[in-house]
Amino acid sequence: MNEWPELHGLREGVPPPPPPPEIVRAALLSSALDGGLGDVAAHSASSPRRAWALLVMEARLLHPALWTASFAVMALIVVFVMIGGDIAETLLALAAPLIAGIGVAGLYGPEHDPAFELVAATPTSPRVILLARVTLVFGYDLALTLLASAALTVTGATSAGLTTLVVAWLGPMALLSALSLLFSVWWNPEAAIGVTLAVWSLPLLAHLDLRIADGPTRWENGPLTFGLAVVLTVAALILAGGGEPVRRTRATHPS
Repeated sequence: MNEWPELHGLREGVPPPPPPPEIVRAALLSSALDGGLGDVAAHSASSPRRAWALLVMEARLLHPALWTASFAVMALIVVFVMIGGDIAETLLALAAPLIAGIGVAGLYGPEHDPAFELVAATPTSPRVILLARVTLVFGYDLALTLLASAALTVTGATSAGLTTLVVAWLGPMALLSALSLLFSVWWNPEAAIGVTLAVWSLPLLAHLDLRIADGPTRWENGPLTFGLAVVLTVAALILAGGGEPVRRTRATHPS
């Protein structure tokens, strides 16, 4: 009677050899995505559906704290403005860029990404994956801040109109997120958070009459701000997976 070699080994007290790494990665990835790869294959003929499937998969892999922390902070700001007075424009201009910048900082690299090795094993370009994650996190924070601005305007908690509120935070939010993303890819998430806090603190200190040297007294908005945000984002995407980042062990991303 023939026996499986693995069962015979167990009877003899010898553990079976571990499965190949490829099988382990495939099994873990399939479990993490809960059939998502099959969805991508099924919709391979449709780019919009393929992009949507990728966004859904990446949303499952991102840490839940990204969503809950942003929501909690924005909810506190709305409550504070409703109780404390007409300071919505200042609070949103300070909080929205910081929330988005810190959220984007941890989207690249193994330091804060438990699924980094799984994602690295997929054939999808790391730049595409990073773009999907930035879209998810920035889009979520953008939607939250828009809802908060609308809620404060509708309830009369602020005398500023909706357009005024949005203009106060949209440009800085885009620019600080792009800067944070670039430093996260080029250096590491900790450095990205440090740069984010340093840049964010300049208008805050100026608002508190603690201006340092010739630092800016307020966030600037306009085409230059958005254009610079686009340039920094493109630079981060080009760097992602394309070389050895500063002070970081080389990842297993394909180039």
